[in-house]
Amino acid sequence: MGKRWWRRATLATVAGAALMVTSFCLDAGAQSSSAQGSLPTLPALPSPSLTVSLPPVEPPKVTLPPIKPPTVKPPPVPSAAASTRPPTPPATIPPTAGKLPPVGVSPPPSNDGPIVSPGSAPALIAGDPGADLYPQPPVDAAVTPQARQVAALSDVQHRIQYLENILARTRDDLTRVQRGPDPVLQLLMSLTAGGDADASPFAVADSADVVDTPTGRAVALSGAITSGQAELIRRRTEEARLRQEISRRVRTVPAVAVPARTVATVGGGRLGRPLSGRLTSKYGTRFDPYYHVWQLHAGVDLAAPTGTPILAAADGRVSRAGWYGGYGNYTCIDHGRADGQRLSTCYGHQSKLMVSPGQRIRAGQVIGLVGSTGASTGPHLHFEVRLGGRPVDPLSWI
Repeated sequence: MGKRWWRRATLATVAGAALMVTSFCLDAGAQSSSAQGSLPTLPALPSPSLTVSLPPVEPPKVTLPPIKPPTVKPPPVPSAAASTRPPTPPATIPPTAGKLPPVGVSPPPSNDGPIVSPGSAPALIAGDPGADLYPQPPVDAAVTPQARQVAALSDVQHRIQYLENILARTRDDLTRVQRGPDPVLQLLMSLTAGGDADASPFAVADSADVVDTPTGRAVALSGAITSGQAELIRRRTEEARLRQEISRRVRTVPAVAVPARTVATVGGGRLGRPLSGRLTSKYGTRFDPYYHVWQLHAGVDLAAPTGTPILAAADGRVSRAGWYGGYGNYTCIDHGRADGQRLSTCYGHQSKLMVSPGQRIRAGQVIGLVGSTGASTGPHLHFEVRLGGRPVDPLSWI
C-alpha cells in the first residue's frame, strides 16, 4: 500500500514536470516567433542614378525681316520760351571730300576746317537742325546795347534756321503718312481737298491710342506743322525789326575809310563795294543751294567771272587769309570800331589769295580773285560784314 502510493506520487510529479517543461517550450517558441516578426530595419541602400546624355537640340533659326521704325511722333517744335539758339554743332566734324581749289591754287591747309560734304549734311542737320555747316569766326562779348542787339539778331536767325529744317522734315513725314492705305485718312483728305493749302484739315490729337494709327500720326504731324509755322512767323517778324534797327544806326556811323575812286559805291554807304557784280543771293536764312538744307547765309553773293579782282572795302589789317571750310579761300579784314563794335569784312570762295595775315590794307586794294572754291556752285564772291564777329546785312553798309 505504501509503495503503491509512492509510485503514484512519483508519476504525478514527473507528469507535472513534463507539463511545465512543455508549457515553457511553447512560451519560448511564441516569444521567438514574436522576436522574429520585428526584425531590425536595415538602412536603405542608395539606388544607382541613371544619367542619360541626349544630344543638344539646336533651336530652329527664324529670320525676321528688318523692322523699320514708323514715324509715330512728330519732331518736337520747342516753344518760344525755349532758348532761341540751338546747341552748337559738334566740335569735330570728320573730314570729307569737298570741292578743291582750281589748278594753280595752293591746296587748303588741313588745320583750317574741312568741307562738310553735301552727302553728310542732311544727317548733321537731322541731329542738330540749327547746326552751322560753315565755320564761324570767334565773336566778341556783347557788352554794349548795340552788341547785344546784334547778338539777339544772330540768335533769332539761327532759331529761324532750326524751325525751317524741323518743318521741312515734318512735312516729309506727313507726306509719307498721307500716302498710306488708311481709308479714314484718305476720306479726310478728299473732304478737305480744294481748301486753303496752308490750312491744316486736322486737329491736334491728344490720345496716344489715336496717334498709333496712320490717321492719328497725320493729325499729330499736321498739328506740329501748324505750331512751327506760327512760331516761324513770330521769329521772322522779330528778325525784320532787329535788322531795321541795326540798319538805321548804320546810317549814322561815319565812313570807316574814304573808298578809292576805283571802288563803285551805292548810295551813302559806309564801305566801298568789293566789285560791281550782280547780286545773286541776299543775306539771311535760305535753303542752301550746295547742301540742300536751311542755313544762315551770313553775307551776300555777287556774281562775277573767275579771276575778277576783289577790292578791299576799307582800310584795315588782314586778320585771316587762307582756307576756311565751306568758305574755301577766305579773307577777313579788321577795320577798327564802328557802332561801338569791331568792324570787319570777309571775302569767300576766292580762286587766289593775294594778301597774308597781319598785312595792312588800303581801301580799294586788290586782295584776291573771284573763284568757286569751298561749298560753291559757281564763280562768285561771298561778301560779309561782321560786327563783333557776328554777321549783319552788307547791303546796309555798301
